[in-house]
Amino acid sequence: MHRRDFLQYVLLAASVAYDAHAWGSPPPPVSPFKLAAISDGFSQDFEKALKIMKGYGLSWVEIRGLWGKYNTEATPEEIRRVKELLDQYNFKCSVVDSGFYKCVLPGTKPVSIEGGYHIPFSGQMDLLKRAMDRGHAWSTDKVRIFTFWRVAQPDTIYHQISEELAKAADVAKGGGVRLVIENEESCNAATGRELAAILKLAPAPNLGYNWDVGNGYDRGEVSYPDGYNALEKGRIWNIHLKGMHCQSGLKQCEETFADSGEIDLVGQLRALRRDNYNETMSLECEFNAPGMNHPQTTERSLQGLLRVVNQAQ
Repeated sequence: MHRRDFLQYVLLAASVAYDAHAWGSPPPPVSPFKLAAISDGFSQDFEKALKIMKGYGLSWVEIRGLWGKYNTEATPEEIRRVKELLDQYNFKCSVVDSGFYKCVLPGTKPVSIEGGYHIPFSGQMDLLKRAMDRGHAWSTDKVRIFTFWRVAQPDTIYHQISEELAKAADVAKGGGVRLVIENEESCNAATGRELAAILKLAPAPNLGYNWDVGNGYDRGEVSYPDGYNALEKGRIWNIHLKGMHCQSGLKQCEETFADSGEIDLVGQLRALRRDNYNETMSLECEFNAPGMNHPQTTERSLQGLLRVVNQAQ
């Protein structure tokens, strides 16, 4: 990190360290967008994460990890505590993240399986119901899901995926929940084009996109304008924002700060305004910058994202 950037980071970080009791009048909105961040990027301690985010004027939060566990494994007391903290710090939950359909689709052979906590196919509907319960408790109708571990030729199983998505949509419909499907490089919908192709086969009105602007780069897709242009705009219900840096020819792509790298985030945000986007979007930070821990990296990326948002207005 350059010295000027480091000093700017120190000053901005210090500005969030004011007394929580002074938050009777929250900071003004940071942008015309419903801008959130995934809270565990700042801390697994949900209250600590909200305090940092509040210091930057955010009032929306996407919930994934809480107190060292995935939110879908949270206890009833922890679920109540999240609601209390949302109310205390004047936050709205944009999306409940889940690992739903991050599993092997029966009858398929994935080319790779991501590490970490995952639930087999037999437990997926129970997982969805837990995520829906949290959405109800935290006053959001959106649950983030996936499209199964990626196979060698994803297009050969699009119909199977769409059939499983239809089953999930039917369950979610009964609970008044919208399912936002993320394009994830380890899953069968990794790019905007793949996500759009699968959703064309799954027309349920409560199935939409969680458009991640960075994940398609590992599969050779420029997210904006190419990936974005493939999407049905009315089905984009949440967006993940980040930076990606690639070698020439979209090779060896790695995540970077939201105001750095190859993604034209200013153009993407301006296009969203042009297309009258009125849903939520979140900073997602999943890397550690040299010399910085993960919370510091996430905070620096948020600072960059706010600069990008300002340029896009």
